Amino acid sequence: MHAESHGLLRASRNDSGGDPSVDPLTVPILPERSVWDSAASRFTRWQQNCSVNSVLEAALPCVRWLKTYKWRAYILSDVLAGLAVGAMAVPQCVSFALMAGLPSAYGLYSAFLPVLAYSLTGSSPQLAVGPVALVSLLLSEGLTKVIPGAEVNTNPNRPADPAVQKQYNHAAIQVSLLVSIIYLVLGVLRLGFVTHFLSRPIISAFLTAGTIIISFSQVKYLLGYNVPRANQLHKMLYSLVSGLHQLRWPELVMGLCWIALLLSIKRVAAHHRRFQWIGALGPISVASLSIITVYLGNLQQQAGIAVVGSITGGLPEMTASWWLPMDNFPQLAATAVVISFVSLLESISIARALAEPQQDVLHPLDANQELLGLGWANLAGAVFNSYPTTGSFARSAVAKYTGAKSGLAGVVTAGLVGITLLCLTQASKPDWLVWMVVFLGCLFVGIDWGLAFGVGLSILIQLGYITFPEIQILGSIPGTAVFRNLGQYPHVGTIKGILILRLVGPLCFANVEHIKDSLAEHEAVSISKGEPLQSILLDVSGASHMDTTAAEAMKDWREGYERTGVRLALVDPNSQITMTLQKTGLLDSGDQLVFPSVEAAMLHIQQPGAVYF
Repeated sequence: MHAESHGLLRASRNDSGGDPSVDPLTVPILPERSVWDSAASRFTRWQQNCSVNSVLEAALPCVRWLKTYKWRAYILSDVLAGLAVGAMAVPQCVSFALMAGLPSAYGLYSAFLPVLAYSLTGSSPQLAVGPVALVSLLLSEGLTKVIPGAEVNTNPNRPADPAVQKQYNHAAIQVSLLVSIIYLVLGVLRLGFVTHFLSRPIISAFLTAGTIIISFSQVKYLLGYNVPRANQLHKMLYSLVSGLHQLRWPELVMGLCWIALLLSIKRVAAHHRRFQWIGALGPISVASLSIITVYLGNLQQQAGIAVVGSITGGLPEMTASWWLPMDNFPQLAATAVVISFVSLLESISIARALAEPQQDVLHPLDANQELLGLGWANLAGAVFNSYPTTGSFARSAVAKYTGAKSGLAGVVTAGLVGITLLCLTQASKPDWLVWMVVFLGCLFVGIDWGLAFGVGLSILIQLGYITFPEIQILGSIPGTAVFRNLGQYPHVGTIKGILILRLVGPLCFANVEHIKDSLAEHEAVSISKGEPLQSILLDVSGASHMDTTAAEAMKDWREGYERTGVRLALVDPNSQITMTLQKTGLLDSGDQLVFPSVEAAMLHIQQPGAVYF
């Protein structure tokens, strides 16, 4: 036997630990790995880790859980959880924005795209990201010191000094940017372990003190009078007590009633399993009832109940242009550092407290990934008009209770907040409807079908505009020869015996019946008022064209009205409509049918001998 074989046998005997029962000849003899083999193995592992899938999963954890997502088992739970959290977030975030010293719309903005960004990049399926009371308080405290005169704007929706409020809003966006940079840097450097350096007593004491300060900062709304902003409890108490002579009983009574109702809903949900579902709907229900009560009872005028006022609607605008110049950078950076560590502590604590046992396998909680998720969420907020966001304990608890299984619940929450913003906007309802159909279709059916639904709905809406064109009643502005839409200018006056209508749309086969019905309806209204019609002027300046079907219908209408003693005429038709009328012979009749303007038609009615064209 060769010496090399003897060496291998001795190595095998030694590896057996000297156990005589182990036959050294049965131990497998493995060849030594060369340096090249080790390097090749390491390169293979690196190549696997750097594959497109691995990089995509590292950047977007949603890719990882989408691969194992059980659609039939999870989709309903995620949708219900997202809707419940969204219903709770709307009134909460409006209030938190005011607490931060920002317009109410900023709260909704911060619960929209940042939530969507975290749902795609965060690792916790139950963590509900968005504005929270503690961060709002810290932001208000930091910016009040930085922005001179900020304390005078007690109502950001109607600021006493708009210039100062604008500067304050810009500073809030800049803090959001700095917070996102801090998170992203910590996440890239994998410094998530820093959250381990804060002990439980520190966390508990900090959250308890923050809760007390937040509670007392909201008492002023219950008492009905303003108090200066403060971040120390003794200063808050002094301001509240010294202002008690300004106490407004209507607001106190109304506030206490709503608090009692909210606590009752919470108690019923906690003690009766059949009604547990109403717990998450408590805040939005109370907020909705209060709005309806104040509106129907006109309590703002009758009892002096203060209201938030109108909230700016529409989707958030891009605010990247607000980042620079960054005045007072040291103070803003200090505020951003405090908010970053406090919100990180809060988010990690909530995520760990709500994590389920199976989450370690399906959705492993990674502190470093949480840093990246929160960083991307705040960066989205800095780009789209939001202030710093983090995890909310109350909304996260609702998400867990209602069965959130993945980040899809956050997508649904963001969608609901987006719908709320669109409902507040002054944009047309059809545009809003198309947006929602495409958005929901792309999310839940597929991008191709979502776009197809949107295109199909847009075509149907345009057909609706053509089939049912708007018909406006025109009246004259007193003392002038100017005619305007009665619906837009209620003070304009109508002329007895003369009906002036403006058609907004084409004259074609699709809408002749609608126009005929509208004419008959207006004629019936005039007769019921004891003012029978003598003339009908149809302003078609807004009509793009007329087809032969509409021209023949116009001929029939005119003949029918002439038999009843009513004259029908057209005002300001374009060249195409005029040519169509000529082809049908309507312009060959002795009586004049077409007039260049309403004023000309009125003059002709008053002076029948006048001739135009």
